[in-house]
Amino acid sequence: MRTKVVEDDLKHASNIRQGINAKGMKSTKQHGHGVAAKPYQILMLCCAYTGTELAYGVQAAYVTPILVSIGIPLRYLTLAWAISPILGLLTQPILGSYSDSCTCRWGRRRPFIVGVGLGILIGLLATGFGRDLGLLLSPNTMSTAIVLTVIGNGILDYSLDASGVPCRAYLFDVTPQNQEHRYQRLAAIFASIGAIVGYLICGLNWNFSFGLVVINQSHSVFILTTFLVSILLIISLCSVKEVPFVRTTTAVSQKNNSIQLRDNHDIYRLDSNDDSMNDNRQSDAATKADGSKSHLTTVLNAILRMPREFVILCILDAIAWTGYICFSVFYTDFVGIEVFNGNATAPVNSTEYLLYERGVQIGSWGLLGQSALGGAFALCLERISRPIGSRLLMILGFGLVGFLLFIMAFVKSLPFVLAAGILTGIAFGIIYSIPYGLVGQYHSVFKDDPRWNTRGYGIDSAILNICMYTGQLTVSFCVGGIVEASGTRNAAAIVMGGCLLASSFLSIFVVEVSVKPSQPELNDFTMNEERINNIT
Repeated sequence: MRTKVVEDDLKHASNIRQGINAKGMKSTKQHGHGVAAKPYQILMLCCAYTGTELAYGVQAAYVTPILVSIGIPLRYLTLAWAISPILGLLTQPILGSYSDSCTCRWGRRRPFIVGVGLGILIGLLATGFGRDLGLLLSPNTMSTAIVLTVIGNGILDYSLDASGVPCRAYLFDVTPQNQEHRYQRLAAIFASIGAIVGYLICGLNWNFSFGLVVINQSHSVFILTTFLVSILLIISLCSVKEVPFVRTTTAVSQKNNSIQLRDNHDIYRLDSNDDSMNDNRQSDAATKADGSKSHLTTVLNAILRMPREFVILCILDAIAWTGYICFSVFYTDFVGIEVFNGNATAPVNSTEYLLYERGVQIGSWGLLGQSALGGAFALCLERISRPIGSRLLMILGFGLVGFLLFIMAFVKSLPFVLAAGILTGIAFGIIYSIPYGLVGQYHSVFKDDPRWNTRGYGIDSAILNICMYTGQLTVSFCVGGIVEASGTRNAAAIVMGGCLLASSFLSIFVVEVSVKPSQPELNDFTMNEERINNIT
């Protein structure tokens, strides 16, 4: 969180910068974004990214084959992915605004991470066991199984997408100023590790039985994923203790032993004792009725008054997400049908179905390679972007991957298809880190610009998530119909390649800023930077 001292008392402001509280005691050191976390705490925090991407990996590899196997027609297949983006467009900016001003004792971000985490776990179990539960409730029809599976996938998809808002804001809150790109790349590395584990789980054989109880592949995958995600989210929640803030509409004097901070036009007080916190709850409750209106107004203003450089970044991001989501949804299905000549709707024990299943499994290994490359690319991203810049990196990265995916529609050899899928990790590393890092830099560089100093990172992170939802909606309502009309999965390859090529072109217009840390900041964080470099 970006904090500014709003009291005019120079001595009090100096104490805050030196980390001295109102009682004269040394407190946790504060920086432009909030409390600077230790390296091991950052690693623990990033476990949330590992958990969500692990679930994303299982979802990408298994949900489309599951939906096809329960009998959903192809023209409706992508519509099953529309629940999350529709809800996300309506709720994500408000979620980001509430996250920026949450007054919970747990902090601003962790309550939301707990909520979306529970949604992820429920969605995983509902998606993996929706067919079985549906047949148990309605043995003579697949309708109940389809409804339960689609709802479960919707809950899973929305929760995974929504997790990006509090998780990224949580990381940004503890990021030292001018280190936005470094920490976002670290998050991308952890996300890649999660995706690797997810695809590895999908690529292994998990069919086994305990006596008369038979556990098939999909059941094992979803049970194991649910367990691992639970552990990773708990680790992340225990990483950095957030500072609770209490919003107040009145000025607070120094005699109350409190520090005033301003963020996103809301005034918060960090109280030195619980009594003073309780004393103001009645005044907070009095303004609660106007809270929703205030948040909605903040969100609308943030969207309608987006700075030009942010508008360009959002358009590019939306198109890039369209291509990447199309790849995630159709890649294993493409391998099973176009490369292995399988049939997802054939009888379960038929040769065509077994070929399709084998193609999905091989495609999962391609996705695993994509995640591994994405993590390695994110690890080297700082060294690569330093001489050429983020803009040229996006131009070249999106261009290469888009060209290969476009050619994949015409070259069906397994080695080439796997290579194209693996190299998509470059696009993953870019799309997952550079846009968020650029927004963080915009907030730092343009902090005195009236276009930016009234904006909160939580809302802007949510707006970037809206770009992802826009991509999902485009895939949901357009690509399924295009694929069915063409009668081949080649159309999906053309769409994913074309979108990334368009993103490459739009990257020409991205505004890139240079951030030069001040000498005190360099002195403060040199040790932490060296420790982070040793870790990564």
